[in-house]
Amino acid sequence: MAAVGCKENAGCTEFGSENYDPDAVINDGSCISVRDKFIGSFDVSSDCISANYNRTISAALNESTVTISNLADTLPEVEAKVFGQNITIESQSVHPSITVEGAGVFTEDSTLSISYRIRDNRSGIQVIHDCFEVCTKI
Repeated sequence: MAAVGCKENAGCTEFGSENYDPDAVINDGSCISVRDKFIGSFDVSSDCISANYNRTISAALNESTVTISNLADTLPEVEAKVFGQNITIESQSVHPSITVEGAGVFTEDSTLSISYRIRDNRSGIQVIHDCFEVCTKI
């Protein structure tokens, strides 16, 4: 109930949502999760892999986390955190002797650019692969 001369503003009141409205006082249910833009199928062009390939990014249990499949066209799933336009792959083991970490940014044209580092110790000597990928949402 609004007072005379005052207008109640409905909108997204969830801070961190894509369409957060700091002037809204009533949540109208329109909030869009930040991670939604990251979820989907992507065509990938990589400087580590000679051929283009596909990738899927899906929602994880945590609202600010996604699961990336097929990193480097060979690695199992990795978890990544999203905030705004940014994505962060915190250092994690994907195999007893392989770790990966990295970061990226999602642009307005539905393109995700990711730089990541793979540390491979399977041979007993650490081999580091620094990779850059451009992922275009299909």
